[in-house]
Amino acid sequence: MLWLLLLHISAVICWCGSLLYLPALIAETSSQATIDEPQRHLASTLNVFTLFATPAALTAIVSGTALFLTGGITDLWLILKLTLVAALVLCHALSGWIVLSTEKDPDKNVVLPCVLVGIVVAMLIPAILWVVLTKPF
Repeated sequence: MLWLLLLHISAVICWCGSLLYLPALIAETSSQATIDEPQRHLASTLNVFTLFATPAALTAIVSGTALFLTGGITDLWLILKLTLVAALVLCHALSGWIVLSTEKDPDKNVVLPCVLVGIVVAMLIPAILWVVLTKPF
């Protein structure tokens, strides 16, 4: 079970790191004045989302589910944590939607949605960490 916990923590670190990085990467894609090759930059943004962030998210969710199922944890703090993780999943999906909308319309200004997603993610990560470490309920 220790290996499962290590897998979960590693996947969560990769997922959260990519969720913090993606909004800036997407916003940079939309501001084409600073980019020499916007299509190449957009392709790398899509690759970060599909080849790194999404597999890390799926690994974190599956390993976390396996952890609480094998550990028999059904406390209230876990419900709060899962609610916060669901909000993180929504931020992940919103990041993917922004990437796809930028791909369809490269001239679209997506800086504000990226900033909002980045702020929400930056607030959710410490909140989840606090719930897990303190187990308030």
